Amino acid sequence: MKYNIQLKRKNKMLRICFAAFLVAFLNISCKKGFLDAKPSKSLLVPTTLADFDALLDNTTIFNFSCGLNEITSDDFYTTDDGWLGWYLITEKNAYIYADDTYQGISIVSDWDTPYQQVFYSNVVLDGLNKLRPGNVSQSDYNRVKGEALFQRAFAFYNLSQLFCLPYNKSTAKSDLGIPLRLNSDVNIKSMRATIEETYTQIINDIKLAQTLLPVNSSYKTRPNKRASDGLLARIYLSMQDYRNAETSANNALSVNNYLLDFNALDPASYNPFPQILPNNSNEVVFYSALLNYSFTSSPLSYVDPDLYRDYDDNDLRKSLFYVDNGSGLYNFKGSYGDGGYFFCGIANDELLLTKAEAGLRNGHADNALSDLNTLLLKRYKTGSFTNITTKEPNALLHIILKERRKELVGRGIRWSDLRRLNSDLAYAVTIYHTVQNITHTLAPMGKKYVFRIPDYEIKRSGIQQN
Repeated sequence: MKYNIQLKRKNKMLRICFAAFLVAFLNISCKKGFLDAKPSKSLLVPTTLADFDALLDNTTIFNFSCGLNEITSDDFYTTDDGWLGWYLITEKNAYIYADDTYQGISIVSDWDTPYQQVFYSNVVLDGLNKLRPGNVSQSDYNRVKGEALFQRAFAFYNLSQLFCLPYNKSTAKSDLGIPLRLNSDVNIKSMRATIEETYTQIINDIKLAQTLLPVNSSYKTRPNKRASDGLLARIYLSMQDYRNAETSANNALSVNNYLLDFNALDPASYNPFPQILPNNSNEVVFYSALLNYSFTSSPLSYVDPDLYRDYDDNDLRKSLFYVDNGSGLYNFKGSYGDGGYFFCGIANDELLLTKAEAGLRNGHADNALSDLNTLLLKRYKTGSFTNITTKEPNALLHIILKERRKELVGRGIRWSDLRRLNSDLAYAVTIYHTVQNITHTLAPMGKKYVFRIPDYEIKRSGIQQN
């Protein structure tokens, strides 16, 4: 991994040693069904605070999020040749909304990787319970525990966006959620929680993490209090809990509301944005990248033409985000990514848009208007932007949601937005993907907004299939 800057730390050898322990276990478990695989007792087990710190600094595991949701949404499309050239049958099937996404394959990264993160986090949390308080620094102990709780919550949330129905307050107590693995004992049988239990656990983990994490982190790959507020804002928005979404976004921005001025960037560069890692972008709160599929790196993957046309000619995002491939089709360069990966972490632009939308829905139109104009002023050519002035709720909401899509393109967020907005007829979207003269459709509120759990997991653990 090109950006694995943590290898320079003093705990380099510890990190490699104990990452090897878990990688060995995970390689076994992915083949058998991740949740209930049994590790070998001969493997070395981490026991010290430095060990646990090293495990959490394994960016090759922790700083990646699900990617299939980007393939199935509507920001990008591909050609027949592009689709045929994709390496994995999983991404091909996801793109055309096939009934059998996996076709018997034994590794599904969008399921396995988050549960690897959960397992690592539980190893740390269980191990911390066994440490003698007098032998460790309390501040370091708190930070490590807070990081483990945050990472477990982030993994659970990402899983919930693919493998559960959208949150619906009226049915959340009966709708199926995900298996909530809360300790590292693989002998405990996996069971699916309800959606209400799933979101309650996620939120409780983050709120506890908030009491333990520092305000700032030395590295963007490590969470802090601001990242916790940012993640809460994202979660509450997906739940349509706009009061708490606005509060959480505001809390994060009250510490640092810096925005990158796109006028300072070079649109002729293929990588115009400053590198996030190790700590080089004040707008980014926490770094995570989408799992890498051939879809994201293919030169035959293009931005949706309607989305591209939504950018004004004075909108700098038009030239900074996209490049003409020479035939009038536009490839996505990326926004805040590093090393060729699509960024899907937490940043101030997302928080401003969340605060604006939630604030408007809460009746705070003046604040919403101010937040929106603050963002767009940094996205348009100097002197070309005229402040938006409408306070009519429906018109302003339409603008905010359009800007949300234009700003957060390629971050894996669009899928969650589609899931929550589809319940509103004014914003419901039908997605069309055409391959080999066959048009595949994803209807609003369709069943394909919930991915099937991998077959090997069903066979191994016996949990109920979607």
